[in-house]
Amino acid sequence: MNAASPIDPFAPWKLRGLELRNRFIKAATFEGHCLGGRPDPKGLARFHEAFAKGGAGLCTVSYGAVEPGGRTLDDQMCLQDDILDDLRQVTDAIHGQGARASVQLAHGGGFSKWKGWVGKRARGPSNGLNDLGMLVGTPFTRALRVAELPKLADNYRSAATRAVEAGFDALELHMGHGYLLSQFLSPAINRRRDEYGGSLENRARLPLQVLRAVREGVGDAVPIIVKMNLRDGFRGGLEIDDSVAFAKLLQANDADALVLSGGSSAKNAMYLFRGQTIVHELIKAQRRKIDKWVYRMAASRMKSLPFEELYFLDLAKQVMAAVELPLICVGGVQSLASVHRALAEGYQAVQLGRALIHDPALVNHYQEGSKTESGCTICNRCVAEMDRNGVRCVLNDALPVRG
Repeated sequence: MNAASPIDPFAPWKLRGLELRNRFIKAATFEGHCLGGRPDPKGLARFHEAFAKGGAGLCTVSYGAVEPGGRTLDDQMCLQDDILDDLRQVTDAIHGQGARASVQLAHGGGFSKWKGWVGKRARGPSNGLNDLGMLVGTPFTRALRVAELPKLADNYRSAATRAVEAGFDALELHMGHGYLLSQFLSPAINRRRDEYGGSLENRARLPLQVLRAVREGVGDAVPIIVKMNLRDGFRGGLEIDDSVAFAKLLQANDADALVLSGGSSAKNAMYLFRGQTIVHELIKAQRRKIDKWVYRMAASRMKSLPFEELYFLDLAKQVMAAVELPLICVGGVQSLASVHRALAEGYQAVQLGRALIHDPALVNHYQEGSKTESGCTICNRCVAEMDRNGVRCVLNDALPVRG
């Protein structure tokens, strides 16, 4: 569909009273600007300032762990009090360019790994192996005890209130891509036999407790966006019928919008990304031989998958038919035609990741009429750059590197 959609993507849009200048959202993509877990305020600010200056209406800072043990990389930030001044520089930079700022709240759950966790077991819904932590001192996952879950929800609440204090206008709760809340939702990973396992109602219990805790912490004025899976994309994982039912539960528990995605960062990353596998570039980027070996062992899980624009659309239509919440498109939005098609099909906004990493000013170019295609080749090599000097497009130097 090349015709303009009934919704103007460049017109202002309100989300729970928060006015955004348009319907373009920079997706949360790991930046690589938090060495040792502490944000580099200048580097992280310049990174997101580029997207704000380039026209995005909402810029999402990626992966704010809600507790130290919830990191999947040593260089992920944890939303503690000691980084709030650094984050204020980031939100100030975004606001200074006329955009709004959001931060993604997450926990790695059963595949958490960071240096301070060596010798301990990552925590998830069930006991098992921690594939990502196998060679860094955290090879096993233990099941979270019921008594630990209220504290976990409280950690999300505390992280959310700190984020608002640091100047973020909106929050994104990560309930997809195989992270902790996604693990609880997935029948393949959640094998519990208590009130947090089995039926969808039980598997959704912790994610909904987290949503309610965050809403209680930030009040009625702050939009809460939930990123969720339509399908996990592997045997025994979450399927679309449960996702539709879960979307209804999120609507009933005061979520403001849903980002409809899929896949698992640990089990089938290319179901999420599509296109050319990133495993070979990740191997090249590793400095230690043992890390190169780990990625070689993971190669079978990271095979290339065919890319097409709007590759989650057909599944998303089933959610569209079931809920009235604003739905946000992510996955394969690589042209202005796809933006219009997404909005015409029933989405209310679009999240752009690789397209903006390639060209941070793409939204402005679309609005001016100077471009209709993003120029991104879906090589996915930007992902491997996080292990070098920070995420960037290898075809240009539009984003800052670390240092």
